[in-house]
Amino acid sequence: VEDYRELVEGIPAILYIDRPDDLSTNFYTSPQAEALLGYTQEEWGSDQDLWLRIIHTDDVDAVRAENERCNVDGEPFHAEYRIIAADGRIVWIRDDALLVRDEQGEPRYWRGIMLDVSAEKEAEEKLRWSLDVLRRTIQQRRELAQKVETAQEEERRQIAADIHDDSIQVMSAVDLRLALLAERPETITTEALAEVRSTVRDSIERLRSLVFELRPAALDREGLVVAIDQYLSYAAKETGWSYEVIDELTREPDPELRVSLYRIVQEAVANARKHAGASRVSVRVMTAGDGVTVVVTDDGTGFDTGRVDTPEPGHLGLATMIERAELIGGWCRLSSAADAGTTVECWLPSDAAGG
Repeated sequence: VEDYRELVEGIPAILYIDRPDDLSTNFYTSPQAEALLGYTQEEWGSDQDLWLRIIHTDDVDAVRAENERCNVDGEPFHAEYRIIAADGRIVWIRDDALLVRDEQGEPRYWRGIMLDVSAEKEAEEKLRWSLDVLRRTIQQRRELAQKVETAQEEERRQIAADIHDDSIQVMSAVDLRLALLAERPETITTEALAEVRSTVRDSIERLRSLVFELRPAALDREGLVVAIDQYLSYAAKETGWSYEVIDELTREPDPELRVSLYRIVQEAVANARKHAGASRVSVRVMTAGDGVTVVVTDDGTGFDTGRVDTPEPGHLGLATMIERAELIGGWCRLSSAADAGTTVECWLPSDAAGG
């Protein structure tokens, strides 16, 4: 008997024997119940309502129903539920019991075992949370890919329209002008040739601007800061604002990271151009930890940050850039107030994927 007691009390679980009634009146509960739940053997034996009373309120109805069902049909009892321990802790229990019958087949008692499965439940919850995060991340990436594709298609459409409405029209006009001059050589004058050359130079300049908008050569040849400086210089010609670029990089970012940072600055500047009133724009680029931070500030009139979801044609927009930064492990903060300008601050990790 003593050996059996030592065996029972050495198992890392609560063993019990209950009557086959609605309260599961307790005959015996092993001493592990006190170590696990804080209730003594005496409490289990003297307080017949204890078991149902300490079950979590969200679980007690289902457990009671399972207990009543098993008492009626004699099927094995199985339930997973939460118990409120004596110290207030919530402990997940897996409870299994078998009905023992006498020689006449009449129910004698339930013999059961309670296991602490709190760690298992915590792991399951973490797994569910991770899967939920993964599902949401996949959905966000799909939505982002759709936005990028839409923006790229709009950009292609805009490029085609610009080339057709500008460069092709200009070249057609030049071709017509040259044809007329060829038909009437006597009309070829210095002024006429100068007019044609001026038209061609203007068209070349507009094509250069278009190529610059797509991807400046300086981004690959001279680095991020030079490319940003050139872009601000280009934007300043249209807006008339002054600008500065503050270089606090300790090393040049990798090509993919360079592109992502440049696009963020490009969208922030496009946003400043869209919401008029700025006379000065500042861009600060700095190495920060295992990544790079860019801060774009303007002194404009500010705007409603809820409107960042309406990008200009051919642009991803700040909202999408913020999403992309977060998806590759970075972050973006946007602040703006009436007559207080706008600040866009983004950090991207060095191992971020470009795009």
